[in-house]
Amino acid sequence: MSRSREYTVFNGDDEQRSWEVETLENGRYRVTKPDGETIEVDAIAPDDDRLHLLVEGKSVDAALFRRDSTYQVQIDEQRHDIEVLNERELRMRAAEAVTAGGGSPQLVSPMAGLVVKVDAEVGQTVEAGDRIVVVEAMKMENDLEAHRSGVIEEIPVQAGDSVEIDDVLAVIGEPDDE
Repeated sequence: MSRSREYTVFNGDDEQRSWEVETLENGRYRVTKPDGETIEVDAIAPDDDRLHLLVEGKSVDAALFRRDSTYQVQIDEQRHDIEVLNERELRMRAAEAVTAGGGSPQLVSPMAGLVVKVDAEVGQTVEAGDRIVVVEAMKMENDLEAHRSGVIEEIPVQAGDSVEIDDVLAVIGEPDDE
């Protein structure tokens, strides 16, 4: 049974490229490159920090140095710094960018989905990072957190509502002075 996943890769020039990787059997993968070309790859990891690949009959040895989603890959004498994000990590990064920018009081949805839970109520004081709403998208629940500290002024959604990208989930006003 094969399984396919899409990964987004950022390299040193911050250009975003999408790769689709389908897991086949016995360490084999079908990889669709950003230009649409499909190749088959055999892979084995003899160590945690090494990868041996057979790409279209050509043998490639790579040394891997991983820190979170960032990798330094060395092939022969060339080193490449890349960041690899799966689909969920990419959506969450987009959510952070949307909610972190501009000082807007609005918490907006970074994705289309279904609101499954609302964890805050109007008048409640919240801190940046507190979970406000849970949105299900692509069969995964995503915690959407307050992008700033303050008081909830409005929550125009409730559990069961469908939301689209950029729909307002909550309005977080300035904190009360006490």
